Amino acid sequence: MAIPPSESSSSVLRLTFLAVMVITLFVALFARLWFLQVMAGDRYVELADSNRLRTVITEAPRGEILTSDGEALVRNRPALAISADRQALLDAAGAPVDEEAERVIERLAVLLELEVDEVLERLASQRRSPFRPVPIAVDVTPEVAFAVQERRELFPAVVSETLPVREYPHGTLAAHLIGYIGEISQQELLRPEFADYRAGDLVGRSGLEQSYEADLRGVTGQRRLVVNARGDVLDVQSDREPVQGADLVTSLDLDLQLATEQLLEDGILASREIRRDDGQLLPSTAGSAIVLDARTGAILAMTSYPTYDPREFVGGVTQEYFDLLADPENERPLVNRAISGLYPPGSVFKTASGAAWVEAGVVTPRSTVECAPAFELGGNTFRNWNRGVNEGMMDLSDALTRSCDTYFYELAFDQWLREENADEPDEVLIRVAERFGFGVTTGIDLPGEASGRVPGRQWRFDYWVANRDNYCRQADLASPGSYASELYSDLCQFGAAWRGGDAVNSSIGQGDVLSTPLQVAASYQAIANDGGLLRPHLGARIVAPDGTVLREIEPEVVGELGVSDQTLQVMQEGLERVVMTDRGTGSSAFRGFPLDEIPVAGKTGTAELRPKVPYAWFAGYAPIDDPEIVVVVNVEQGGGGSQTAAPIVRNIMAHYFGIVLAEDAEFEAGEEILD
Repeated sequence: MAIPPSESSSSVLRLTFLAVMVITLFVALFARLWFLQVMAGDRYVELADSNRLRTVITEAPRGEILTSDGEALVRNRPALAISADRQALLDAAGAPVDEEAERVIERLAVLLELEVDEVLERLASQRRSPFRPVPIAVDVTPEVAFAVQERRELFPAVVSETLPVREYPHGTLAAHLIGYIGEISQQELLRPEFADYRAGDLVGRSGLEQSYEADLRGVTGQRRLVVNARGDVLDVQSDREPVQGADLVTSLDLDLQLATEQLLEDGILASREIRRDDGQLLPSTAGSAIVLDARTGAILAMTSYPTYDPREFVGGVTQEYFDLLADPENERPLVNRAISGLYPPGSVFKTASGAAWVEAGVVTPRSTVECAPAFELGGNTFRNWNRGVNEGMMDLSDALTRSCDTYFYELAFDQWLREENADEPDEVLIRVAERFGFGVTTGIDLPGEASGRVPGRQWRFDYWVANRDNYCRQADLASPGSYASELYSDLCQFGAAWRGGDAVNSSIGQGDVLSTPLQVAASYQAIANDGGLLRPHLGARIVAPDGTVLREIEPEVVGELGVSDQTLQVMQEGLERVVMTDRGTGSSAFRGFPLDEIPVAGKTGTAELRPKVPYAWFAGYAPIDDPEIVVVVNVEQGGGGSQTAAPIVRNIMAHYFGIVLAEDAEFEAGEEILD
């Protein structure tokens, strides 16, 4: 039977449509395949590789930190560690995968004397690669390691291994200078300088470990593993061994560092037996000592008391020890007082203020000013330390020798009057003090250096703005007519004014002047070095593991005192007479010292920080004719500088020059001169 034309035409249309659809689908499939294979091929190859390849990073041993003669202050040593396979014991949520894993974790907690939650936290830490055992405890005893090795059936997926850790052959020696290391934080990982670090990496946390992190770190090893979908390792594709970091050779003299630490501690402890004129014993709570090479600015010794034990940070510091360090009753042992402690410098600042008054033209180095018993200003009496005694006319040299306060008061007030009457006040003390190294950081190669402060009109205004609301509130709360009411009302209204009394106090390193012991040391190094201010430094050179010297750290002149030859000579003369003559405030501390063979120059200082007992200072250098070392000692609540700080400096110098070794030295207090 013949097919009607209409039905035949309909069939053709349906077949044509079906053919077009099939062709379209094939074209779409071909286009997709072409895109995946050609256009996006590289990307999918990379994704496939990432699914089958895993990278395991091996930490590089850090470089050593050495003294100037190559003695190790910090080195690496193998330590026993207990580690566990995270994938075998924990599920994706960080919980034990089964009852057996839970029992293993409980046994580990008992063996390591940890809480179960702490074991779980360490095991689940994302800072560690899942393709290598996660350290649970580092630096364990051999007995603990043997327990794991011998009882494999009780500790499946747990191993004892050997890891490199920091070792401190001399214990707490130079702890504040060396610093310690710890795991990098999540915040640090976001910073550009840590772009090539990974979670779990160890970084320098303070001291030289932090300052020279890039040199000490080394190059990590890398192992690329081929794994299946379950994460099982099938093969090792590549293996790059870690490269140990470079060594840091410092300028520290091991013998002198040991002696300085001992003599500072012995002096502080012995001074607590000194009974002051008021009948009370000196608290002498803390302190610091610095020995600088006068010719290069290199740190030969530096110590801060009390100190801490960097060995406690190996493998992670315990909360108990950290709480002990943070307790204010323990005098903040983590703080390196030599570079971070801020104190009124007292009379050791008079070299800078004396030079400022000469530069301002209110006095010449040899013109004289009366050393009166007191200076009256606006109803306030500013007394000389030598109460009630008129010491006569003095030039700058005499004023330093006798540490005459009223000499500096008189000149500071004269300069203040000049500045008040000027359209644009030239605050010469700030400018000159900065050239002496005060109010700015020295740039030492240690983290945490404080800049100190030399105050002036702008600082006073800014401080008032920040505290005005509190002043006004305290004025409202105080009883009407009381001293507190008058004080806070005055501060509320007029606290922005830089007054004559502020200038007078600043001239003797009091009031709002603050400095670090290192700034004082740098200043006196410049005086001893005929005016050249050198950058203090601990690093001497960077040495590759094969012994190649990669970098020398050379002495660097960072400024000049900018005073005339006559002014510098007069200052040096005054500092010499402080120690070398009976009238000098530091002479009593150096009685019996062979000054004829090794002449010493220096300056005593006693800084008030009420209601505390005064802080003791002494800054000195020797020998005078060809200075080798600068020594600065600060003792918190140590009374007079001549009384406590100067005898410690004397003993350090005696050890350095081989007169009396530290082990044979005795602390002998000087006179109680509160200058």
